[in-house]
Amino acid sequence: MSSSAKHGTTTTSSSSIDPAETASSSSYFLPELIPLVASRLTTLQDFFALRAICRTYRALLPLSQSNLASQAPLLLVPHKASSSEALFHIPLRRILRFRLPRTPLAHRDPNNAEFHSFGCRVAIEDSDAMGSHLELHICHLLTGQQVRLPDPPKDYEGIIFAGDLVLTFNRYYHTVRYCRIGGKDNDWRAARCAEGYGLRDLISLNGTLYALIFPNYCLAVVELDNSYVVLSFLGGELSAETVENSSMLRLAECRGELLLISAVRYPVGYQVFQWQSGDRKWVRTTALGGCSLFFNILQFAGCLGPDHPAVQGNCLYIIKYNGQCIKYSLVDGSSHELVADYPGQPRAWVLPSIC
Repeated sequence: MSSSAKHGTTTTSSSSIDPAETASSSSYFLPELIPLVASRLTTLQDFFALRAICRTYRALLPLSQSNLASQAPLLLVPHKASSSEALFHIPLRRILRFRLPRTPLAHRDPNNAEFHSFGCRVAIEDSDAMGSHLELHICHLLTGQQVRLPDPPKDYEGIIFAGDLVLTFNRYYHTVRYCRIGGKDNDWRAARCAEGYGLRDLISLNGTLYALIFPNYCLAVVELDNSYVVLSFLGGELSAETVENSSMLRLAECRGELLLISAVRYPVGYQVFQWQSGDRKWVRTTALGGCSLFFNILQFAGCLGPDHPAVQGNCLYIIKYNGQCIKYSLVDGSSHELVADYPGQPRAWVLPSIC
């Protein structure tokens, strides 16, 4: 994938995961069997190799959630052989051939970058050695689509993707900054919350922005009205005890349902609460219907459905600040570190089936 996206424009290039398409007209499987074959493949290399056999196969295998449903979650990790990153396949303990497009700043100081992701979209923040100049490079790792957003806000807490919107926020500044990709310009705009309110976390679900609002730690719907954040409060205030005993509060979703994840200090572990809109409150749950939730250091990275072949259901997969990658079971409260043979700390989760 090329890193030569022009200022303020979106370009598309073929992914380096995808082998060169052949001109072969022979068929090894009946066309109607191709989606079934793809559903059994668990590596992107095999999936793209199948697509590359002929144009018929490629047409039958668009980059859709159903065709990629069996793909394992991947970790974006440093690559020891280059200044770029690689995708690590945890079940196979294997590095997938891959070259992540980077901005010119990254080549000056490759260690001065931050990564954020949701599904297959990755946002890379690069800065020069002095941290005086920033660029945000957003890439779709399967399609190769990429866009460069100059001068992103500083001191934000994660990147939120909401359709064609990219949003950042900072709880201490009471401000949301947002940029619309694909519009006439890629300028960042600022929208401020009403006096006294701040955003602890933000998530986009079914076309709606939800926020956890402090100081009362209640749930609200967020609308952006030019330079203002309009809040519609839904209730669900958290008790002072819950807030004080939590080292992390993150909004998430599972099969269209809104969740709140709390990392508790005592006893050490994680708690999951499901939003009950009728009762306007959070209700604790220990089951995710067999689904699994994935978290980067600063934000929710996606949900994989039940019976996924590469993950354990009813679990949280979390990248921690210290670089650990853990799996926490909601069934028995056990926590296991995912030990993998890759250099350096994991950057972010990449979930191919969320494309």
